[in-house]
Parts: sequence; C-alpha cells; structure tokens
Amino acid sequence: MPGAIRGKGQTMLNENDKEISLTFAKGLSVLLAFDAKDRSITISEIAEKVNLNRAVVRRLVRTLEQLGYLVSDRGRYELTPHVLRLSQGFIEGRGIPQIVQPILRNAAEEIGEAASFAMLDETDAVYVAHAFLPAKFTLNRVAIGTRVPLLPTAAGRAILAFLDEERREQILQSADFAAYTDRTETDRSRFEEHLREVRSQGYALTDSEYVTDVASLAVPVFDLGQAQVIGAVSIIFEHDRYDATARDAIVARLKSCAAHVASTF
Repeated sequence: MPGAIRGKGQTMLNENDKEISLTFAKGLSVLLAFDAKDRSITISEIAEKVNLNRAVVRRLVRTLEQLGYLVSDRGRYELTPHVLRLSQGFIEGRGIPQIVQPILRNAAEEIGEAASFAMLDETDAVYVAHAFLPAKFTLNRVAIGTRVPLLPTAAGRAILAFLDEERREQILQSADFAAYTDRTETDRSRFEEHLREVRSQGYALTDSEYVTDVASLAVPVFDLGQAQVIGAVSIIFEHDRYDATARDAIVARLKSCAAHVASTF
C-alpha cells in the first residue's frame, strides 16, 4: 500500500478512517525509528526505515526537533530525554514506581533473583517494571522498556497462553515460528499443546530458547476479576540452577507477587 505507515511490530492503519490523522501517525513512526540499534540516524535512514518520502520525513524531523524530542549533530539525529514524557502517564498512572516496583523488589529479595513485570504490546512482551539485584545473575538486556518476543520467552508464553482465544489466534497466525528454529518448537500444533500445559500448570518455563544457557520462570498477572491476563511476572536464571522442588517454591512466590501486582490495576 503506497504511503502505508507500518514499521516493525506496528499495526497497519486503516487509512479509510476519516477520523484519524495520518500526519500524526507518520510523526510517531519517525520516533519509533530510533531504537537500541539506531541511536543516531540521518533523515535518509529514517525515511528508509519508515517507508516515507524523504521530504516528508524532513518536515516531521524538524517539527520533532523544535518540540524538543530530537536533537541534531552534523546531520544525524538522536532522541532527547523529553521523549520520556510520552510514557510518564502510563508509568506513573499505574503506580509502577510507587507500588509495583516495591512489590517486585520484595519478591526479588525473597527469591534471590531479579524480578520483572511485562505486559503485552501487540506481538511482544514489554518490561514495564524491573527489580534488579546487583549481586545476583541478570542480563544486561533486561530493563524497563525492553521488548522480547512472545514465543521463546517465559514471560511471553505466560501471557500468550491465557489470552482469549481470538487474540491468541491472531498472534499465532502472524508468528514467525521459523525465527526460533534452533531453540523453540516450530510446529504450531505442538506449540499450542505446550501453551495448554502452561494454562494447566499456571506458569511457563523456558530454558535456552531465547538466550543460550539462560532459563526463565513466569506466571500470568490477571485483572481483579480474573477474566483477562494483563501481563506476567518473571525471573531469569542460569541453566540448571534450580531443581523441581526449588522451582515449585519460586512459582508459588511469583504467583503471590502476581496477585499483589494485579491488585494495583
């Protein structure tokens, strides 16, 4: 579709909807062009990433620069801390720093591993809170805002397994199973069987599927009515670190943590 606004992981807009602003959507796509791999990029690079005309991108970039979201240096642009205002309402409105973070911290200290809370964002799980333990095993890639795929991660599966059937079907239909050939089950029917096991036991366990020699445990977080899954709390740890008995104790503590997190939403 000419001029379609869809980056990696983004939803395609219905351009026939007369009540949406395509210009605003294009501006957001420009902001999303900046990621961990592309911290500093040129207008031409942005235009290629978002599939928009270079002149259009230049106007959007200059607008974002004047609004304080971007800064330029010799033709290359970077995000500024001003962009964090876009997430402030979400983070503070849900009491994540004041309420959720202390809940995770308590669980992390009791378990002895860093603990995280992730929520679904389209076809990814995104970490919205993380309690780090400096003396314990962790991954540098885990931080607030970090995105991970649903299929090969415990947090992703704990969410995916408990989604309503229609939403889960949408995600599985668009899933790239081949992307995880070496680590994750690529046969859809067998993967769905695994999700049924997750629903039955109430937690997800992965081992070396997303990162080699790294395992993870995650349990779903439901809304107060227990009708919808809103996220997952999880820990990551070294391969073969815990036996079945120890894992059961950790799962019990994570479920308690998940219930406390749910009570804040």
